[in-house]
Amino acid sequence: MGFDNVLITGAGGFLGSHLTERLLKKGHRVIAVDNFCTGLKSNRPYLESLPEAQDRLFFVEADVTAPWEPWLKNLPDFVLKKVSHVLHFASPASPPLYQEMALETMWVNSIGTNRAMEFADGVGARVVFASTSEIYGDPDITPQPESYWGNVNTVGIRSCYDEAKRFGESLIFTHNLKKNTRHGFVRIFNTYGPRMNPSDGRVVINLLVQALDGKPLTIFGEGKQTRSFCYVDDLCAGIELYAQSELTEPVNIGNDREFTILELAQIVQRMFPEKKLDIRFMEMPKDDPRQRRPDLTKAKKHLQGWAPRIALEDGLVHMRRWLESQARA
Repeated sequence: MGFDNVLITGAGGFLGSHLTERLLKKGHRVIAVDNFCTGLKSNRPYLESLPEAQDRLFFVEADVTAPWEPWLKNLPDFVLKKVSHVLHFASPASPPLYQEMALETMWVNSIGTNRAMEFADGVGARVVFASTSEIYGDPDITPQPESYWGNVNTVGIRSCYDEAKRFGESLIFTHNLKKNTRHGFVRIFNTYGPRMNPSDGRVVINLLVQALDGKPLTIFGEGKQTRSFCYVDDLCAGIELYAQSELTEPVNIGNDREFTILELAQIVQRMFPEKKLDIRFMEMPKDDPRQRRPDLTKAKKHLQGWAPRIALEDGLVHMRRWLESQARA
């Protein structure tokens, strides 16, 4: 199912802005929706300045949990009627932000998801919901296949995000079952790259910002917990292929190369030898997963030609250059 016009919620955020740019550069019209509760406000002028955005980017500042009609009516009919896909990526996604906005996180993944499907059903579009590896919780098995049901605390400090995404998946599944639609969802593993919010608290951006500032690199516990880091370009390529498919079941998208957090900190440390950075160990937060690594068998089978290609060491260099360019701006 190829793209025509695309509506992207969370288009001002990290992943949403990259998807918006990618699709604009491929010649598609994009309706970009965001209320900038967590996204960088600078992402909007950046996207609007792209040559490909001329007459093809329609930016709407709105809360997708509120009724859509007030802003939909301001968009041209020729754009709305040809929307083929709705990429629902609106949600706080870093632990400090979704814990601060816990109720909003639950609403955007429930009410917001339902509104996205109601709109899509009205124009014959396909929804792709941004789910997460967090639905696996603190896993008992590694790597995590899509068939794994997870080990999640429903009443912990992270549960507002984990359970909101699990509910969003169930809502998509049930909607398809009852209304014979073909909406889908991807389970996104740890992703990094330019345009991450420097203050959002995720480990890669934290370490790079600390390094650039010449401060000690802080990690939780002994740093033995593992993550698998996917560069944003690789992730968006996988999402694009999934959206164009007819798949309705979940697919993991990420990078299956696994690192301990201590190893990540040591890589960052080596990137700045002149700064002689120390590594400091902080108290482990409650319910922090010990392991996170995707089983990509299904993705490589169904998303023909896709695989993560950018090594962590190379991606961190790209991200460092972006952060340095922002500091000079």
